[in-house]
Order: sequence, then C-alpha cells, then structure tokens
Amino acid sequence: EQQLHDMRQQKEQTEQQLHDMRQQKEQTEQLLHVMRQQNSEMKEQIDAYEQRLQTTEDKLTKMKVKNKSLQLELNEIIQKADVVEITQTENFIDYNPKDWSISRNSSDDEENQ
Repeated sequence: EQQLHDMRQQKEQTEQQLHDMRQQKEQTEQLLHVMRQQNSEMKEQIDAYEQRLQTTEDKLTKMKVKNKSLQLELNEIIQKADVVEITQTENFIDYNPKDWSISRNSSDDEENQ
C-alpha cells in the first residue's frame, strides 16, 4: 500500500512536471513569436535605412558630378582670364608712354597730316 501511494505521488509529480513543461513550451513559443515579429520589424527598418542610404549616395554622386562640372567651368574661366591678362600685359608693354619722345602737340600735328 505504501508503494502504491508512492507511485501515485510520483505520478502526480510527473504530471505536474509535464504540465509545467507544457506551460514553459507555450511561453517559449509566445516569446519566439514576439522575437520573430521584432525581427521582421527590424528588417523593415534596415530596408528603410538602406533605401535612405542609397538615396543619399545617389545625391552625393550627383553632387560630385556637378562639382566636377563646376570645377571644369572654373578652370576654363581661369584660363580665359589668364589669356586676357597676358594680352592686356602685352598691349600695355606695346603702349608704354615711357617710349614716347614726341610731345603732345607734335603728335597732334602728325595726326593732322
């Protein structure tokens, strides 16, 4: 009778353990479900960040192209300005008043002739 009582008690303990394990399994499955949802949400956020990053990189590339274009334009303007400056310097050298030995009145006379 004592052995039967012990076996019944052991059976109850085993059933309680089984019940506890089933509860733990259910809680674990719920936790897994929550974690999968969070994982899905994080993937969506990552996708959104990657799209924004791609958009930013595209804008940066366009800005680099525009910058290069503006740099080339600036270089052309600088080259043209250098040509104008060289030409003006050459004209100034050709038109140097120090070389004039004729007075103003004399040059007027020459122009009238």
